Amino acid sequence: MDLRQLLTLRMVVDKGSFSHAAEELGISQPAVSFQIRALEERIGQRLLDRSGRRVTLTDAGRVVDAHARRLLALEEEMLRDVAGLSDHLSGPLVLGSSTGPGELLLPHLLGGFKRENPEVEVSLVVQDTQTVCDRVLDDEIELGVVGAARPHRGLVFEPFVRDELVVICPPDHALAKKKRIALADLAAQPLILQQRGSGVRAVLESAFRAAGIRMRDLDITLELGLQQSVRVAVLDGLGITVISRLAVERDLAEGRLVAVEVEGAVLARDFSLVRHAGRTPSRVSEGFVAYAAEHLGDLVPPAGGPAAPAEPGDS
Repeated sequence: MDLRQLLTLRMVVDKGSFSHAAEELGISQPAVSFQIRALEERIGQRLLDRSGRRVTLTDAGRVVDAHARRLLALEEEMLRDVAGLSDHLSGPLVLGSSTGPGELLLPHLLGGFKRENPEVEVSLVVQDTQTVCDRVLDDEIELGVVGAARPHRGLVFEPFVRDELVVICPPDHALAKKKRIALADLAAQPLILQQRGSGVRAVLESAFRAAGIRMRDLDITLELGLQQSVRVAVLDGLGITVISRLAVERDLAEGRLVAVEVEGAVLARDFSLVRHAGRTPSRVSEGFVAYAAEHLGDLVPPAGGPAAPAEPGDS
């Protein structure tokens, strides 16, 4: 079996067209068509339907595509193992992440890891937790960092880091003069929250439920998608929020924002590493995990108390 033909099939499926696959592979469109025809002749069945503007897999194509994923993953594993025989780290590190760690934490870790290991090709893919887990299962990504450790016999979850959440407000806000507030005091304020399904929102909703506070009774002035959008809205004086401390460390240090402690509520969540249960970790991924364990303490301040469980749509 010609692995180039399988790679061409995978690229056509991923890109949805022969022309986009040719561009990604750096070859001509006729060369892509030739590879697909040769593979179909080898299999003895049509693998792709070319009707309409997008190329789709036939039933036989779906079977071949599933095997192609595994064969190409084995090829990558072989190349990594051979590269691992040297005394330094080299080769690809493709890391998947949900929005929270992907936006706030991993760029710093990956940048430092790259500086120490310049021959490693670093790539960070930021998607929702379910997609990251699915891609780890499909061997498209070796390692993920997510906020929802949902049991699956094909996946292994390992504790990675605890993310402390804080209430933030501008320095001239009435709450800024208080060291501690009750959760009811927070609920009485105009709030800027991340959209439903985000991990930070889920932790806050859980705390409100435990205190008997209904979400429909809150004064939610804005719902925004990203933590950085929420941060900017608070800086503009549009309300206060609960946010990852990582997102506002510089603002707190430079006095643009103030963090206020909430009494009797656990505002924290855990992020986990996720791996394929049946896959041997590469030296590169093991090297990154070791680097992260050594340097996370420099980036993440400790949060007190047990963390609240993150929800599937964490960010």
